[in-house]
Amino acid sequence: MEIQLSPPNTKFMENLTSVILCAGEGKRARGIADEIPKPLIKVESLNNQSILTILISHLYRFGIKPIVIVTGYLGKQIEKDIISFQAKNLYKSKTIIINSAENRYMLGPLHSFLSITKNKRVFKTNELFLVIPGDTIFDYILIEEILNLLEENYSNGNQNSIIFYRRTTKLALNKETKKFGSKRNKMLSCLRTKEKGSKQYVKEIYQRNINTLLDEEEFNQIIPIFIITYDYVINFEKLVMKIKLNKIVDAVKSSINNDMEFLACGVNSAQNFYDIDTALDLAFVNEHYKKSGQ
Repeated sequence: MEIQLSPPNTKFMENLTSVILCAGEGKRARGIADEIPKPLIKVESLNNQSILTILISHLYRFGIKPIVIVTGYLGKQIEKDIISFQAKNLYKSKTIIINSAENRYMLGPLHSFLSITKNKRVFKTNELFLVIPGDTIFDYILIEEILNLLEENYSNGNQNSIIFYRRTTKLALNKETKKFGSKRNKMLSCLRTKEKGSKQYVKEIYQRNINTLLDEEEFNQIIPIFIITYDYVINFEKLVMKIKLNKIVDAVKSSINNDMEFLACGVNSAQNFYDIDTALDLAFVNEHYKKSGQ
């Protein structure tokens, strides 16, 4: 079943640039991505597309362009795959920009992302950056909801960076993967919120081992899609010159500790995302999408 999505009708989309991080080595995905970058893993139940081209297709449906692909490890393979994908789908070359992180990717995904600051085609003062990992499959309705939340907040004149989360439980996370064993990603990135006027802001970000949770204990799990404003990217660059940081979430935590604010936007917990690390993860995702008919 094909669901037609409608792009948000709002001017802020003109200043929205998506940045897909595809620079890492994917060391956890041994056995299913030994000779290819992890974003190029094929998903049989989704027309045998790669994780990366699935994500690009979703973004195109919403009219988000340009799409910046940040490469590093085996970057030439990703570039070749993108060129082939564009040719098959008649996508204009200017709508997808390849940005090499060069050796900076070895310092972690935060540094891969910050490599865009050297690219004048990408890094502009009026831009909002929608930052997405290129090795994760997202339900496209989840992306739609995130964009709707973004439209809602920016139509009210807010100019904040945003962290998205879903309210969930250990039982809910394990239920879907029951046939394939319990949740294998033991550590989860979570947040606590604080109220300020009619808005929620991020109070704290922390890691939680899923095995320490009670089955029905509720918590706010971070969804790994971030909205980062131009000014906050500049702040991240200043931070990494002072302290050792590896992940974007680490930069967010450090910024919060320095009294910088991030909006906290909750999404429908029924929508999901899937980080593919093992053959079992891939088998689960294939069965999930076959059943859902997406």
